[in-house]
Amino acid sequence: MKIVVADPIFLTEEYIKRLEKLGELKIYDNVPASHEEFIERIKDAEVVIVGRYGVNAEALHFASRLKMISLWQTGFDNVDLEAATEHGVIVSNVPSYAFDSVSEFVFALSLNLLRKIHLADMNLRKGLFDWKYYVGSQLMSKTLGVLGTGEIGKRVIQIAHGFNMNVLSVTAHPSPERAKSLGIKFVDLDTLLSESDIVTLHVPLTPATEHMIGRRELAKMKPTAILINTARGKVVDESALIEALKEGKIAGAGLDVFEKEPLPMDSPLLEMSNVVLTPHIAFLSEESLDECTYMTVENIEMFTEGKPQNVVNRNLSGGKLDQRS
Repeated sequence: MKIVVADPIFLTEEYIKRLEKLGELKIYDNVPASHEEFIERIKDAEVVIVGRYGVNAEALHFASRLKMISLWQTGFDNVDLEAATEHGVIVSNVPSYAFDSVSEFVFALSLNLLRKIHLADMNLRKGLFDWKYYVGSQLMSKTLGVLGTGEIGKRVIQIAHGFNMNVLSVTAHPSPERAKSLGIKFVDLDTLLSESDIVTLHVPLTPATEHMIGRRELAKMKPTAILINTARGKVVDESALIEALKEGKIAGAGLDVFEKEPLPMDSPLLEMSNVVLTPHIAFLSEESLDECTYMTVENIEMFTEGKPQNVVNRNLSGGKLDQRS
């Protein structure tokens, strides 16, 4: 069996040896320069490990021997699942990792913005040593609006209580019991937006969540509020956010994800002092990297044993897969 690591991932010698036990291994440690190069890398593979690079229908067409895609991430919006299913290709992800890493990063971005750390650092390097430019605001007693109460959202809520923050959240299935157990108040989206000092997003990218934060939603927020996005870029209408930031409708934004990645160098966000930008690294800690690779490799091991796990295209029939083997 030929296994191809198609773009860069965290891969120590331990995991390389585990993969080599399963078959012939080819590792690419750089991003493909073009889609044609990506297709060339995977065209003879039976199993492909993909980090952030997308796998579309064209790539699946040329990769005629492919049986499995093991995603080195939780999100699977970078894979054409319908095409994968049609070609009999199982797609597995890493559904549970980086909870602590992403949750902590939310507060790193929040504190950076509220305390103007990024501006102080930049100006100090220019020789400007004057405290009066950096009067900020503390987290203590602020209201945090958490959109999404999955594992990351729940961990964010736990950390927020450590800062003595009030927490609001939106859920499709609110209950007094769940609100009490989380120590929060469930409200509707408009209430969350209008009452929160910080709004943080923790929802997957789906047709229902794409651009769920747009002009109407941003207009509901306080002019002193900040938006934090460590989820997926397309959950926010980026042009509407840029407009809101320019016009002072909200005070700032901490963004780890963007509608288009890498963020284009002509993006107005790059020129804004009330924005903190990071290149999709909220998950990036030593602990979470190892956790993600462990599960990515285990997904392949289980697949080779005929027991695929963490499959995201669940409607794939076993019979169709057998026809490809």
